[in-house]
Amino acid sequence: MRPILRKVIIWLFVCLAVFFYSVGVADETRDSTKTTGITNFLPDPPYVEGSILVQAKTEPDGSVNSLSDIHAAIGATITRDYEALGIAGLSLVALPDTISVQDAIRYYSGNPNVAYAEPDYYVSAHTTPDDPEFWRQWGLSNTGTPYKENTTPGVFGADISALSGWNETTGTDGIIIAVLDTGADIGHPDLAGNIWSMSQSGLVLHGLNALEEIAVEPWDDDGHGTHCAGVIGMIGNNNLGGAGVAWNTTIMPIKVLDYRGSGKLSDLAFGMAYATLYNASIISCSFGTEYSRTMEDIIRQSPALFVCSAGNYATDLNWIPQYPACYNFSNVMAVAATDPQDELSWFSNFGNRTVHVGAPGTDIYSTIPSGYSYTSVFEDPTFAGENFTLTGNWTRIPGTMPGEPVSLQAILRDYPDISTFVIEMNTSVDIPSEENKIPHLIWEVKGDFFGYQTIEYSNDIVNWTSLWDFDTEFHEDGWRQLFIPLNSVYTKSGFRTRYTYTLFKRDVPSDFSIRNIRIGYRGEAIKPEYQYMSGTSMAAPMVSGMAGLIKGKKPDLTAEGVKQIIMDTADPLPSLQDKTITGARVNLSAALKSLKKRDEISLFPGWNHVSIPRRLNPGYDTAQIFASVNSSGHSVLVYVNNTTGYRTLSMNDTVVPLQGYWVYSSSTMAVPVRFSDQIIPFSREIPAGWSSIGGWLETDLSAKETFHTLTAWSYATGYDALVQQYEEPIIRGGTGNQSDERPIRPYHGYWLYCSQNGTFQAGFG
Repeated sequence: MRPILRKVIIWLFVCLAVFFYSVGVADETRDSTKTTGITNFLPDPPYVEGSILVQAKTEPDGSVNSLSDIHAAIGATITRDYEALGIAGLSLVALPDTISVQDAIRYYSGNPNVAYAEPDYYVSAHTTPDDPEFWRQWGLSNTGTPYKENTTPGVFGADISALSGWNETTGTDGIIIAVLDTGADIGHPDLAGNIWSMSQSGLVLHGLNALEEIAVEPWDDDGHGTHCAGVIGMIGNNNLGGAGVAWNTTIMPIKVLDYRGSGKLSDLAFGMAYATLYNASIISCSFGTEYSRTMEDIIRQSPALFVCSAGNYATDLNWIPQYPACYNFSNVMAVAATDPQDELSWFSNFGNRTVHVGAPGTDIYSTIPSGYSYTSVFEDPTFAGENFTLTGNWTRIPGTMPGEPVSLQAILRDYPDISTFVIEMNTSVDIPSEENKIPHLIWEVKGDFFGYQTIEYSNDIVNWTSLWDFDTEFHEDGWRQLFIPLNSVYTKSGFRTRYTYTLFKRDVPSDFSIRNIRIGYRGEAIKPEYQYMSGTSMAAPMVSGMAGLIKGKKPDLTAEGVKQIIMDTADPLPSLQDKTITGARVNLSAALKSLKKRDEISLFPGWNHVSIPRRLNPGYDTAQIFASVNSSGHSVLVYVNNTTGYRTLSMNDTVVPLQGYWVYSSSTMAVPVRFSDQIIPFSREIPAGWSSIGGWLETDLSAKETFHTLTAWSYATGYDALVQQYEEPIIRGGTGNQSDERPIRPYHGYWLYCSQNGTFQAGFG
């Protein structure tokens, strides 16, 4: 027999040692009818100075080497141990000031007790600059009509077919989808009912804040994570906002990124391990960083499906990879973004060997942090009207923008060399402690501003520490509430703050106001907020929601199984050809419907005699279905007749019902099959002598009933692949163990002996 089904593994590309790293936060499109928002651009270094991640080597007996002496030799200390999360031997190590990150990595990597050491890389959220706004949730249901005023209509059906998919399921709270991002507005009225919770040390927490050393809620101080969480799980049918892809599901917010959309690898790794430990089935990852062995190991060991945004640099990831999207694992799925015209979004990364599918990612409507009431500890109107008339407990720092009251437009005109404006609280504030609550700094902005914004705090008036700082652009026609969770950065007494605004471009009109600066404790949500955002960051949670619905319908599916269903049922698009592995955009309806007609052929080590009980779906009905089988060089065989004997199948040969096939497998595995919706009667002419056959039902049916159209059959013998031997024969009219009341099992092949020719007909009648 000549081999035709060898499993061939080809390394399609060599990752270049070229990687550009960019850190940014959500470039956002706000409001439903106009372009507004806050855009941040501040870059960070590629990794954290002063600390690295170190993994101790595991010995053959399973023991993990101690590195305490190695740490002590250079004065390093462990600041985070991952063992409690099931990652033995992994530690975040603080370095002494005298040792650089590069030198420390060389030091640890040269020790035989160390598996690897790597920098604590910064991680950044995937977003894209503002582009045209489109009507609401076109990605779920695109009618082909204008989705926003003065825009080009979308293309009918350029969506994930959510409406049809929801006829199958809208989700189950038994499936947990973790969102690793900037946190989430866990009190948002359109999210709160779907947010995960657990009791920890007497506190009820709704996820993980990996940025803090103390147990605090994963509140979102950016908006990116709340938006991603909403794409997945906005509550549907509540007469509020929109609906998420899986609008009856459980969202686990994991805060690994700060208010700028930036983070550290150590926090990211902690979040991934946490989500795995607490049984998240799907982990949505809308961020990117450099290759990391730490992240690689955690993902490889996790049973969860990691759905990853491809990134937004219009770059081919085949040649400039980024991670986690480019880990070549069965439980990693990379997602590109599509627009309402079913085109690849202009900003989206791509890669026909690295990116699996496309999903809607341009102008996606979802939740952002709500406006909240606050119990105020400190409250001050600050500024009056449109001009900076200072009131209350505030002083303008001398040497900054002159005049009081002051108009920014007037300053730009009259004082071309002055561009910085600083105000500072005159007196300090004591912040009383409230159990299980975090104080917030709250303020409101209005108008137009393009520049650099810094907010600092102090407890002694001398030393100031940054709370919030980045390049900022905002265009707000109405007052917008902003806030910062203070968490552990404050003391309960002597707290004061100051604001610094530095204008960038004098040719960009700036005239903005700030008011109602407060410090207080969060109360009830008073105004649910929504906005449009664009990016592969929005496409990835779209697929994460799909994955959650699939997993909920069929909980026994593995991460690889869920991924394969999404890929197999995606809609081919010309714009994605040669841009993604599938060349297709995901289809929720097709994926969920496939579960009804999708089953598996079980294979065991050695030879297997198999069959299919129904016609397969066109395009999935050839010997190609066995392409993933490691056949150890053996061919797929079909028995023709007593004269010809066996024939080797080619990959293009159709696999048909009523026929038995011999398949060799080197391991235990399942081959998925997809049945056709068309119920077409089928039959097979059976010659006298021995034939290789299969049954015609997806459930057990007695041999007497299975072969009722064959009046001359005598014997039927199955093959037990598990033990690699033939079963006791079934005899027509037989009794006991050889009775023809014994079942013909679906997906199993049988040798059938007939004394004369006949027609083997599926069904009755």
